[in-house]
Amino acid sequence: MKRNVGLFLVLVFCLSWFDVSMGVVAKKVKSKIVKKIIQKKIEQKKVIQPVLLPKEEIAPALIEQKLRDYKQETKIAFAKINERIDKISNQNNDAKIGGVIFFRWQKYTQNGGANVNNFDFDRVYLDFKKKLDWDAAVRVTLDVARLDTSKLDTSKKSQNLFDYLKYAYVDMPVPSLSNLSARLGLQQTVWIDWADKILNLRFIAKSLIDNEGVMASADFGVGALGKISRTNLPELEYQATVMNGAGYKSAETDSRKNVGLRINSTIYQNDILGSVIVGGFGQLAGINSSGTDDSTAKQVGALVAYKHRLGTVYIEYLYGTGISGYSLGAVYNFYPRFNAFVRVDHYDPNRSVANDELDRSFFGIIYDWGKDIRLALDLQSVTGGSAASTSAGVTTSAIYLHTLVSF
Repeated sequence: MKRNVGLFLVLVFCLSWFDVSMGVVAKKVKSKIVKKIIQKKIEQKKVIQPVLLPKEEIAPALIEQKLRDYKQETKIAFAKINERIDKISNQNNDAKIGGVIFFRWQKYTQNGGANVNNFDFDRVYLDFKKKLDWDAAVRVTLDVARLDTSKLDTSKKSQNLFDYLKYAYVDMPVPSLSNLSARLGLQQTVWIDWADKILNLRFIAKSLIDNEGVMASADFGVGALGKISRTNLPELEYQATVMNGAGYKSAETDSRKNVGLRINSTIYQNDILGSVIVGGFGQLAGINSSGTDDSTAKQVGALVAYKHRLGTVYIEYLYGTGISGYSLGAVYNFYPRFNAFVRVDHYDPNRSVANDELDRSFFGIIYDWGKDIRLALDLQSVTGGSAASTSAGVTTSAIYLHTLVSF
């Protein structure tokens, strides 16, 4: 009996535990189902319902969207164009195109009494430069001038300007010699281009040797340019050439050649006191193939200049086979953008002939309108000896308005 009562109590306890456990499970399942239903309702409420715009607002909205699309497409297109431009620019960033214009007005009375009063170009240069591989560089310069009336048919009145080559050469650095370059082609002669830069007045008048026709400013040939540097010594620059000798305006007609050498240096330089520049040249003109022709002309020259922020002064001397001459000049910066200049030349074309010398003078005022434009009002005169080739025994003067434009 006691055993049966014990079994009955155990059975009642198990049934009670099972009922409680099932209740707990049912509550958990019910809670999960309720949560899912609530979450679904919340998500349904988050769905954005489409906003219907009034008809009068639909068209402007579409136009605005199209404009945004167009701007984006345009921006992309311009980006591609700029990319191509940059690519082309990078390929040609070492190419330079420029030039100068020498324009002038002149007024003077000729020896015969005729009055000259005109505007014209003295010179126009078109300059092309480009770097090549292996550090080489090429330069081509076109010169523009008026046809010589003495070479025109008298029946033709036209005197059109025409262009021709002034420079056409390539510079090639010599391997293992960093300060030496070879130059091939139509190039500057050893002296004139360097001397013109001392006073920087080429747009007003040629320098002594160029003005008197002692040496052409450019010629066909080969050259070597370089620098020599030594510790505690001024740097030396040099240029050596072997050229036809006929100049850039004429073709070679014989086998003779001109050999020239220039050496120059800034022997003193101080930021406050200024600098001293010296240079000299020598040339053998008309050397034959054997180099023993006694008719070979010999010329030497020297120049000393002092440059300061207030101006420049210089003296140039020339001596050669049958010739001699000198030039003195100065430029004074007396007011911002204003410069006064003076220069006097003396040249004897044949020392064995008396009274054939020429004395020239140049003076005036320069106004620097900007770094690319210069204006000059100047007076030039020439007085010849009684046996001179021009202005014999008289003085001829002319007034000029010169303009230099660099671009």
